[in-house]
Amino acid sequence: MTHQLTASSCLVLLTFLSAVDSGRADVLIGVNGERFVGKVVESSAEVVIFQSEIGGRLTIPRRQVRELQLGESSVNSATNSHALPLSQSGSASAPEAKAWQPPGLGKDGFDWLMLKTQEWLRGHLRYVQDKKVSFESDKLEELTFDLKDVHYLYSGKPMFTKFDGKEQVYGTVMLTTNLVEVIGPEQVELARDRLTGITPGGKREIQFWSGKLNVGLNFQSGNTKQTSINASGELARRTPATQFLLDYMGNYGEVEEVQNANNHRISLSYDVRLSRKWFVRPVQAEYYRDPLANIAHRGTVGSGFGHYVFDEDALQWKVAAGPGYQLTRFETVEAGEDDSASTAAGILSSSFEADITSRLTFIHTFAATLASPEAGLYSHHFVATLEFEVKKSLDLNVSFVWDYLQNPQTDASGDVPKHSDLRLTVGLGVKF
Repeated sequence: MTHQLTASSCLVLLTFLSAVDSGRADVLIGVNGERFVGKVVESSAEVVIFQSEIGGRLTIPRRQVRELQLGESSVNSATNSHALPLSQSGSASAPEAKAWQPPGLGKDGFDWLMLKTQEWLRGHLRYVQDKKVSFESDKLEELTFDLKDVHYLYSGKPMFTKFDGKEQVYGTVMLTTNLVEVIGPEQVELARDRLTGITPGGKREIQFWSGKLNVGLNFQSGNTKQTSINASGELARRTPATQFLLDYMGNYGEVEEVQNANNHRISLSYDVRLSRKWFVRPVQAEYYRDPLANIAHRGTVGSGFGHYVFDEDALQWKVAAGPGYQLTRFETVEAGEDDSASTAAGILSSSFEADITSRLTFIHTFAATLASPEAGLYSHHFVATLEFEVKKSLDLNVSFVWDYLQNPQTDASGDVPKHSDLRLTVGLGVKF
């Protein structure tokens, strides 16, 4: 089902677009309507090589290019060039370019997104949540943007939209720099800063899901033979009012064929957003195994309430706390000691994310558990990560990990494991 833009929506859109100026950059418009702003590197009868501000270096077959508009600098430099057969319109200063919009907007059934760089992308919106926009572009495939970098968004099909203090509504969505309008059975127009989430209608379950995977490897031979592997991953299901996260982190290492690391952690949480600042966590759980720390298996389950300390475009910090239960089975124990410990527990967690630059993000997660002395009394899992976007969905990650247990269990040989396990890892990550 295709939805047309209403008269009021068009007025808002054109008013917004009338303020847009393409500057002096080159503009490439594809046959599908996608619009890229940047610099023509090379143009021939077969291909156009274009350096896009958001997409990077693009090589586009000529048959997929509808229009190429050259800014003033490119027009001047083209004097002695025989490789620019397309229109040299100098559109950067053309008044009609200021109100340009994709011909298919509101007509072709696709979602459309315009970035602060004035580039338009056509494709499918996967979600808007936690100030992030996940978008599957026709040309650039899966992309994730900060919400602050998205100046306009139009959904070609009805979606679920959630605002602070209001039940989610269903309809076609139009987002501008200041407003969000939902056109459906219930027409809603509210300030953009009240938006908490947007997700598709869910006809395809896969639309709700996203994930990322990070892997680091180190092999050394010669005087010292050493192997280390670390991996982490996240699988998430998001709707406007809920978020399900499943995380994994594992490490394995050998020095001279003797293990010096072998631990695995799986955690999950399910959050239901009550308002812009508050959420409830009906369930959270964690499984942990580290034989070298004398933990054969440790399971923790609980629930709690949470609060967003910050919920801004480039800064987010949320905390949660609540009661739980923990069961630990030890790898070995001294004679006469119980090989397991079960206890009520208190659980505290924190998740912090801040954009340092457009491509560098700092991410910090912290989870602490208070339990009985027999179960270790106090433990925490601390991760601080610098995530650098190399290209599109490829990241370079540097992480510092600190696992701590206040009262480790003495093993059968009488040795007491160390309280802290510290690691610095470097790896590549992909998002999907």
